[in-house]
Amino acid sequence: MAMTISNVKPPLAQMPAPPLALQRRIAQPQSCSIAQQEEENPIVKAFLNGRKRWIDEPVIAKWAHPTASMRSVLQEVHTMYNKWAGYSPGPFSPFSDPLWLHTCTWLRDIGLPWHNNNLNLPDEIDPSWPFHFKELERQAVLSKGARVGDGLAAGYVCDWAEANQYAIRAIQQELRRQRPSQQPVLVGARIEASVLGSSAQLYGLDVIQLGDAWGEWNDCNSPLADIIRDGRPIIFAASLANQQGEMDDFAAIQRLSAKTELVLHVDASRNFDYITTLSECSRRRLGLPRLLLQHPYLDNASLSTPETNIIFAATVVAAGMNWVFPPQVAVLKHRLLGTPSSQVEYVRGTDGTLAGSRDALGPLLVGLQEKRFGVSGIRNVYARCSENRDRLFELLHSWNIACERPSASLDLIVSLHRKLPASLWLKWGARRRNDGSYLLTMQPSVSASDYMEVVNSIRGGRAYHIGTPSLMMTEVDEHPLDDDILEDLKRRVTSWREIARHSAGYPLSHALYSALGPVIGLFLPLSIPTSWAEHHGNKILQDRVRSFGVSEGEQASFSATFTTGSTMGNRVGLHNALAHHPKAFVYYSSSSHYSIKKSVRDSDALTGRWHRSKKRRYAEIVADDFGRMVPAALVEQAVADRTWCDGHSESYSIVLLANFGTTFVGGCDDIVALRNALRHVELDTAYVHVDGALDFGFSSHNVCLGPPSLQARDALPVVQGVTLSHHKAWGIMVSGEVICYNPRQRLLKTVASRVEPRVVFETWLAQKFYTPAELNRLHAYCLANADLLRRLLQETGIVVRWNNNSLITFFERLPPWMVEEYHLAPEGPWVHYITMPHISPKAIVRFAHAVAEWKEHFLAALNSVTPEMSILLGRSVKLQRIRCHDPVSFTQAVDFVKSSVQNGSENNVDTFAEQCRRSASSVAAFTEDSVLTAVFLINAATTRAVRIDRVYLDPAVDGNADAVKTVAQKGLARYAELAGLTLLC
Repeated sequence: MAMTISNVKPPLAQMPAPPLALQRRIAQPQSCSIAQQEEENPIVKAFLNGRKRWIDEPVIAKWAHPTASMRSVLQEVHTMYNKWAGYSPGPFSPFSDPLWLHTCTWLRDIGLPWHNNNLNLPDEIDPSWPFHFKELERQAVLSKGARVGDGLAAGYVCDWAEANQYAIRAIQQELRRQRPSQQPVLVGARIEASVLGSSAQLYGLDVIQLGDAWGEWNDCNSPLADIIRDGRPIIFAASLANQQGEMDDFAAIQRLSAKTELVLHVDASRNFDYITTLSECSRRRLGLPRLLLQHPYLDNASLSTPETNIIFAATVVAAGMNWVFPPQVAVLKHRLLGTPSSQVEYVRGTDGTLAGSRDALGPLLVGLQEKRFGVSGIRNVYARCSENRDRLFELLHSWNIACERPSASLDLIVSLHRKLPASLWLKWGARRRNDGSYLLTMQPSVSASDYMEVVNSIRGGRAYHIGTPSLMMTEVDEHPLDDDILEDLKRRVTSWREIARHSAGYPLSHALYSALGPVIGLFLPLSIPTSWAEHHGNKILQDRVRSFGVSEGEQASFSATFTTGSTMGNRVGLHNALAHHPKAFVYYSSSSHYSIKKSVRDSDALTGRWHRSKKRRYAEIVADDFGRMVPAALVEQAVADRTWCDGHSESYSIVLLANFGTTFVGGCDDIVALRNALRHVELDTAYVHVDGALDFGFSSHNVCLGPPSLQARDALPVVQGVTLSHHKAWGIMVSGEVICYNPRQRLLKTVASRVEPRVVFETWLAQKFYTPAELNRLHAYCLANADLLRRLLQETGIVVRWNNNSLITFFERLPPWMVEEYHLAPEGPWVHYITMPHISPKAIVRFAHAVAEWKEHFLAALNSVTPEMSILLGRSVKLQRIRCHDPVSFTQAVDFVKSSVQNGSENNVDTFAEQCRRSASSVAAFTEDSVLTAVFLINAATTRAVRIDRVYLDPAVDGNADAVKTVAQKGLARYAELAGLTLLC
């Protein structure tokens, strides 16, 4: 269930005061020194021992000498550590086990967490972003895919909810292509209702949740009758073992597929690793069908062939060796299923995932589990679990205790005539099912004492005297990780600590983990109690709502939840707005985060795909050069849409997705000006949601939350929803928060599950160390560094732009090796540099010096061959670098190239323009009266290699082409010599 402030539990009852003597002892000043605490307290020791790796910024700099309040926080963390070290979700928990959790100890030992992000799909490697573990993630996807018959499977690792939503979207996209005129319907029976509901909201799908006995449907009165009659394709989302221990009736699904077109998605997040490593003999003995991943249209797979005893799935959610809930899983699909996403230059990938940014530790752990255990290891571990479950089942059965052992899982479902105390079954880790029975899972670490205790409890406290059972446990040291893997990971993380100090292209802070990473690392192998996460998570969210100016009386009208990042936060915000205004038109700017466009295009409702008019209910509004939505353009689009609605007798309202700090240029929409412009034509917004992923992390005092009727409060614009990220301003694990105006107190849309408890813990810890006042101080430091950067770059002659109060500086594009070295983010003719907290003045000076040196080398190389080039071209010329941000000179160069190739067979003008932008090293020759006579297209690579790709000449001097190219090669050689580049012929 989503964690929302609308279900905050009442404060715990006050505990009675301790005895007076104890109060006196507590009140006495502590005499132990910090040095003594280091010896006794592993938290303080980890914190202070890491000082040599701390990234210098003004807040962290103060931590070297902890104040009394900081020592108090560290002591509180130490208390939590000791308590949680002895905590377990229970030996029979369906969702985790100490054996799988043990892999996290290696993450701690290699120096994690450090700032990371597995942005984009695992096979999309951006050389300018090294802080990821995509290689291991990709290997895990391929390994799991091979076990279901597809050794080239596509997919990625994410949390359980996103994986199911992504899989359903892939099928929806495929049906858009294969059956463009037939509206699909999403159907499910045993899969969690939250998966069906959230996916239907995200993608604008009709949805049917079938009852328990749906497999015996009658065509006349079944909820599927109309679907079958109309021939609508079905996306059937099924489960092999849901959170209640239930499995879908795949024989019934097979019969349904014989009556209508059906594409199957299978959630095997609890038992994939078990059923796909069974030997063929064991699978047949259990009567389990084989699970195969196949493209529903390319592989000629058929669900209607009962003789095959095979489940053909188009998409699969794969996991089982789970250490946390919700689990990290691999979502698998055929590599050609769905629609390829469009390229996003900023992230050098297609952004084909659902949530964009992803914390890299989950994918790393899934990859390491595959490496650690392998197919044979997994099979052996689960074989022991199966034997242990059979013993418990047979024992309970001999006592006439009703129980079931589903063949597709290691679950045991126990039905009793009495209700057990919650404290008892929670201690086991059991789950009380909807029908009152209890779900237990035979996990690898269940011990003989666990076995005895649960048996005695089930028997009502009567002791079990048959003797201590001989269980086949799996010890953690039976399956070590290869030392070479660990050494490689340790080297990688160690290298990150240095290169992070100059990583300037992404709005992500590397600073906090440099200091608190060793403390957080101690918690990685621990299970964080769900009760703690819920209590403190609700308080964090409640405080966040108040920080955006919501009064006590208004709080009931707002809901908030944690998310896996700002992309998912924006999805929640968008669809929550549409839940209140289902026929609204959605407007966003051309500078909005690329995921916004993805979110609206994902929805069949917003695209109007099945509306009789095919009218889209969204539009991208042009932004100015500084990333701000243009009011006149918004009004023009809104008036046109209102006119259309009036002509079609449809209602009209506006959902505005605004920005406070756009991704590339840091632009902030003037929400008051936009609303005033709309009011001028008798329109207004019904709902405004603001993406402030970076800026709201530093301060919430930029907008106010309030009802749509208010335009401003305390001189700040009033909005109905906000999104912020944790991994940007604070630099903790990839996650975020979203707050939405929700006066009817509905569950927030698209939220299918809670986030893992580590999100809450890291947020809580970050806020203990980064108070609002210190965040303001940190922001001021970052702004001062931005001013320093701009001044130094301008002194070198670089064209620089920025928005006021923004940490983002964008300037003309640099050569590829500089883009990669400093992890700069490009877009068109520009790159940007973001002075996040980990960027020091020293790093800025180093960067500015590198830019100045590059320009100096380039100019010297041009000057060295200008006299010779003037002679060959028959007139005095000036050689200059083509600066692609300048629309006049760049257009002149493009037109010159176009005129040079228009009569030939080659038509590479677009390629010229793109390569010219990418290399930032191409050259033009101008006469004294500014006539262009030659263009030299230079290819420059991230490897610091350069070469002349093509020379374009004025026809009047074309006879000297070879000589001109020779001189140009000479100039490029001089440039390579000065700059330490490799010259290619």
